[in-house]
Amino acid sequence: MHQFRQNILSLCCIFLLFASYAPALQAHDSPFYEQGRAAFDAGRWDDAAGLMARAEGENPGRSDALLYQGKALFHLNRLAEAETALAAYTTLHPDSADALFMLGFVQQRENKAGNSLETYSAAARLRKPSSNDLKNVALDYVLLDDYPDAIHWLQKAVEFDPKNIDAWYSLGRCYYTQSRFSEAESAFSKTLELDPGHLKAAENLGLVLDAENRAAAADESFRRAIALARDEPRNDEWPYLDYGSFLIDHDRSAEAVPLLKQAVVIAPKCVECHEKLGRALAATGDSKQGITELEDAVALSPQDAHLHYELGLAYRQAGMTDRAKAELAASAKLYGTKAAGERK
Repeated sequence: MHQFRQNILSLCCIFLLFASYAPALQAHDSPFYEQGRAAFDAGRWDDAAGLMARAEGENPGRSDALLYQGKALFHLNRLAEAETALAAYTTLHPDSADALFMLGFVQQRENKAGNSLETYSAAARLRKPSSNDLKNVALDYVLLDDYPDAIHWLQKAVEFDPKNIDAWYSLGRCYYTQSRFSEAESAFSKTLELDPGHLKAAENLGLVLDAENRAAAADESFRRAIALARDEPRNDEWPYLDYGSFLIDHDRSAEAVPLLKQAVVIAPKCVECHEKLGRALAATGDSKQGITELEDAVALSPQDAHLHYELGLAYRQAGMTDRAKAELAASAKLYGTKAAGERK
């Protein structure tokens, strides 16, 4: 599900993970270490990583320089290097639970769920996991497509800390994925109770309410999500796309058009945005522009049988018989290829 691309990691977890805590292993008299700490505390990650590497080279294994190097490298999104530094540190200092939890998080970001779970297990033998630690364990199970275990650990996470916003949101996503809509509604509602400005929770609550055939309540939640999206500095096409899709499904295509146009502006390469906008425009009588949007969708994803089918219908509606036949034939061929592949 798209909400898991971007994002299912919380600011709370990142704060916990990269807080400047580190056990003092010795009195640090290295100028490289002191300069590295100053750079790290100032958020100068590239400088911090380089200086901590030099400090480690000066006194191998005798300080927490590798720990800070790994943190700085993570901030630079140099995940493989961060893992190397943290793994080296945990080898030298196997009793550091915090470093192990950190290493597990980095491995999770690298989509190494199995390695991450092994690392978290080693860390848990050294200290009791926090609510955020349990949430991260759950997200490893999400990567493994094991939603029952993910739900189990997220339930534990919110038991440990009933105010863990990100754990509640992730729990709602897992429930929704498993079609446990009533429980998903409760989890998203709890997220919004704790954080009324949580855009994704409002958006996903709309999806849940729609799945429960509660159109009026879903509409209200989607509107709330759109209001929050317009107030946020970052651009996210999904609130506009989800609400627009909802409106199309409820025969309100004219209302969907401006929302879906905004989605396309935000994400010009979003196939579904072009498709849904094309369908909405065609439904409101703007066949020419609707066809253009559907053609854009097909150009972005030429092997998608469904897109060729929708474009074929739009051509037929516009009286473009030959093009309609070609697209519908292309759709049938792709669907047949897909079915043959599934039989193999």
